[in-house]
Amino acid sequence: MMKERVRKRHPYICAIGAAFLCTFMTGLGTAIPQILNLPIEMQLIVTTIFLIFSVFISLFIMNKTGLSFIDCGFRLENKNTLRKAMYYIPLIAIEIIAILLLGFSSEITVKQYIVLLLFVIAVGFNEEIYFRGIVYNYLLVKGSKTAIIFSSIIFGLLHIANAFNGKNLAYLILQMIFAFLVGFVLAEIVNITKSLWFLIIWHALHDYIASITREDLEIKAIVVLALQVCILVIYAIIMWKANKKFDSDTTQ
Repeated sequence: MMKERVRKRHPYICAIGAAFLCTFMTGLGTAIPQILNLPIEMQLIVTTIFLIFSVFISLFIMNKTGLSFIDCGFRLENKNTLRKAMYYIPLIAIEIIAILLLGFSSEITVKQYIVLLLFVIAVGFNEEIYFRGIVYNYLLVKGSKTAIIFSSIIFGLLHIANAFNGKNLAYLILQMIFAFLVGFVLAEIVNITKSLWFLIIWHALHDYIASITREDLEIKAIVVLALQVCILVIYAIIMWKANKKFDSDTTQ
């Protein structure tokens, strides 16, 4: 298949192209309802529709470039590895910290809670399919370490725009570090488990909690983000060692 040969010959270009497409669809789906000045619920619904369309595009890309559903992580687990990875996972602790220190927003309506849930599920599917499915697999021809590092760099760089939200400089820097570390850790997990399902669930959960916790506690928000970054740094190191052992075992 010609396009499969292209992505194997030019993995970096293909990976960046897929990542930009994901980001473009998300940005377009966010910008259009804002330009039309739609109510917040309608903005989320329109963006969700764009994200669903983006997911279908990703499936088309997978098919045309020789990637199967299993290649891109649509499996429950790689034999006996999901349990090993779960032993190291502190990602739930990150969310518990945010909830305990920030608390829930009192300004969100029941309708918005429901619409937000649909929105974050779409975000989780869309970003994980592209970044830990397609992008990661394109880069895998250069080796698992390269795939982990460069997919996380691409993920972090394309999430920098999300950080420019009026917060102070410390929060901005921490958000950029957080985005890179999340991309790094999630790529490490998918390298061992070969499954996207936990990542999709966690990604949606993280975005949901970020959307419904209070935004008016600036100092606490910085403290929460700093704690989350520290946890991710430790987790990334532990998982890097686990990945080295896993790669060594699978090549023997």
